[in-house]
Amino acid sequence: MAIRIHEGNITELDVDAIVNAANTELQHGGGVAAAIVRAGGRVIQEESNRVGWCDLGKAVATTAGSLKAKHVIHVPTIDYRSSVRASLPYIEAGTQAALALARELGARSIAFPLLGAGIVGLPRRQVAEAMVRVLQEASDLEIVVCAYGRADKEALEGLV
Repeated sequence: MAIRIHEGNITELDVDAIVNAANTELQHGGGVAAAIVRAGGRVIQEESNRVGWCDLGKAVATTAGSLKAKHVIHVPTIDYRSSVRASLPYIEAGTQAALALARELGARSIAFPLLGAGIVGLPRRQVAEAMVRVLQEASDLEIVVCAYGRADKEALEGLV
């Protein structure tokens, strides 16, 4: 299946799973993480608290509360305890981990933000290139990459 771009808010998509750019402690206080909890409800944070931790380059899932999606797959892009921000290899590994977890959950469709391009500060175009390289290998899933704003859209131009 092809990768498509959605301009707008990831929380509005009707897909099986949405990916959250999280922190390793799974505390969803800012950026896309906060938007997901606001839209889906407190249950997402409560389930994340029970999970407690996820390493950079890995992924964990919670339910999606009142979102259209069934699952939120959390991919950490920053570790505040050690002040480590994800590099592109962590973004690639996290993207692969999210795809694998989506398959385990029985998802047929998944939506991603540009992981690490917000609070973490990685260059959007480099993030887009790294993620698209990984996502192109997942021909069994319907994949949506969310462009939340002009900078995201420009970073994705010509890649999908």
